[in-house]
Amino acid sequence: MREPPALAGNDASAVNRRPARSAVDKMLDVVPWYKGLPELERDVVRAELRTVSLATGEYLFRAGSRSPGWYGVVEGLVKWSSPGTDGRTLSLAGFSTGSWFGEATMIRRERFEYEVVALRPSRIVILPRDTCERLWNNNIEFTKALMTHLAQRVNWLMGCYTGNVLLDVDTTVARAVAAQLDAEVHSGTKGRLRISQEEIAGLCGVSRQRCNTALTRLAREGVLQTHYGGLTVLDKEALYRCAKISRNPA
Repeated sequence: MREPPALAGNDASAVNRRPARSAVDKMLDVVPWYKGLPELERDVVRAELRTVSLATGEYLFRAGSRSPGWYGVVEGLVKWSSPGTDGRTLSLAGFSTGSWFGEATMIRRERFEYEVVALRPSRIVILPRDTCERLWNNNIEFTKALMTHLAQRVNWLMGCYTGNVLLDVDTTVARAVAAQLDAEVHSGTKGRLRISQEEIAGLCGVSRQRCNTALTRLAREGVLQTHYGGLTVLDKEALYRCAKISRNPA
């Protein structure tokens, strides 16, 4: 039998080429609830996602806005905070690649009581509320994932309240780093976080100098290592201890 003729150079490269995957597709690859959907449902959900790009300092939404759905961070870093009547704001958390937020307001069909602003250029996807409602009515795995997400959010908010009332700055900074590590647990970063000291300070609501002092202490204790463009967590369990976060299943 004759061997098929070899492909010419350009034709061979065309066969080997693969279409470039978008940042949204790469983010969805590490989202457990999305990977758990049937393939047909994944295609439908992917088609229904809306994408929003934010510049540094630009608000995704402000208090009083209505929720269009569930938000996911494709890339970048945004800060979740609550505005006060005196003009000050209380920093609650930071959301980075792979994080999902806004589920409670979406489910309650009420207006946001907080605001989200970009700390660096960011891209956000919005899963429309109608899509979420279809999923939680028809896919038990999605419903379980959403309920688990809500439970984790409540636990995190209780920790934030404790931190803002009782904890010192060093512990608060450690918690901010731990939160980013948890947010990127599925992203394959292996403890390397692309977050600046200024961004951590913004998440904690402290000065950059005070944040630098706290990070220096953590580095001296072998918990993490700071470097240009971010930091690397060297000892995750030690970080949780410094952040006074219990990792017990209870």
